[in-house]
Amino acid sequence: GAPTRAESVAVAAMSTNLPEISGSRSPEGKKKNLVNSKFQPTSQARFGYLGHLCLQNSQDDPAQALRNITALDAPSFLPNVMTLQRASTPWQYNTPCRSLEGPLPTESSQTLGPGDESPSKGSQILKSQSRQTMNSSSAPMPANYVRRIRRKAQLSRGGNDHRQQVADLKMLADSASRSGNVYQALQAYHKMGVVFDNQGMYDEAIQKYKQFLALCITSKNTQGEALAYNCLGIDCFKMGQYDEAIQYHNKHLELADGTGRLIAHTNLGIVFQAMGLSEHAAIHHQHAIEYANRMGSKDAQCFTVGNLGIASAAQGDLQTSRICLQYHLSSAQRQKSAVGDSKFAQHTLKEVSKSAYHRLGQVNATDGRFDEAVDHFAKAMEVAKAEGHQKDEEVSLAMLGIARGMLNFDEHCAALVRHAEEAAIDADEVRA
Repeated sequence: GAPTRAESVAVAAMSTNLPEISGSRSPEGKKKNLVNSKFQPTSQARFGYLGHLCLQNSQDDPAQALRNITALDAPSFLPNVMTLQRASTPWQYNTPCRSLEGPLPTESSQTLGPGDESPSKGSQILKSQSRQTMNSSSAPMPANYVRRIRRKAQLSRGGNDHRQQVADLKMLADSASRSGNVYQALQAYHKMGVVFDNQGMYDEAIQKYKQFLALCITSKNTQGEALAYNCLGIDCFKMGQYDEAIQYHNKHLELADGTGRLIAHTNLGIVFQAMGLSEHAAIHHQHAIEYANRMGSKDAQCFTVGNLGIASAAQGDLQTSRICLQYHLSSAQRQKSAVGDSKFAQHTLKEVSKSAYHRLGQVNATDGRFDEAVDHFAKAMEVAKAEGHQKDEEVSLAMLGIARGMLNFDEHCAALVRHAEEAAIDADEVRA
């Protein structure tokens, strides 16, 4: 459920202490436990010969063996903030390519400061814009071998009409159920949910994911159950069913591993932010940062810290927000060499930079740092112009004009008062 009252009371103190951003893969205590525990090669038998190669020279170092296996099937994250995170589908599932989730706009992108913001307005903006997705076919191939081969197989399949795909999968699910093959049946229901998701048919997708969940619970498939909760939580959020979304993401949190908990905390933070509960959102984003640090994942640190910056700004904690957004921006720019030179990567980086510059401009303007706000709004306008986004360019230009006006506003007022006093003195002299 929602954080307790004690957590809410402590959030002010917590938000001023940003969790340490480190590059370590895990805390020292966890490393010792990992080394002392015996790593069982049979637990990674699903990787077949690839798993055998990873473990071949690592039997004396369980920590290194686990890192090799993790690298084989490790998740990757885009740097976008306020983006719903989906749990990785098991690589052996032959699912269709899923449309990537796009970043959700926030109410802070519509105003200069928090004075004009209201939770209901932000909630409506998120709800009305939450169906944004990005074309996955233009995304770069995953870094790890297993998922790269899987993506190629997915793209090689013909793009049949979604109704035909659903009909075929329904027949497969019925056939598998009659023959008692629960594992194949639950995969078919999950695939149907993905197909409906790609079409924006979230009501239908929710029904299929519920059937997928029921079969996972019946067959005690914990991995599939966690995946189902993640899918249901995201789709319920997109339908504006925030209470149900929180319940599903909390259930996902209970079953998930470290990466899954990072994803669940991020999604819970986004849901609470949409509900106008920025204090609760900040707590979950802080937990997400902690899991990103344990994983040693730079791309996860990038977006989790950025999410905390947005939640902190909504709370009025402008110092924490500024620090977080600066880290988010610099971290995204450092990843430029890692993401490659594909059009998708360059477009994503420019979108992240534009959004970060604009948010930094808003935070600095609200904090009275108009000189810094002018610089950030100018950079946001340049990036938007280079991308050909006229609307975003106009918004940044307007905010730039406001910030420049506010920069010299006090001097302007003082000059007006001075001129008025001089005019009054001159008038008195004339009458005298």
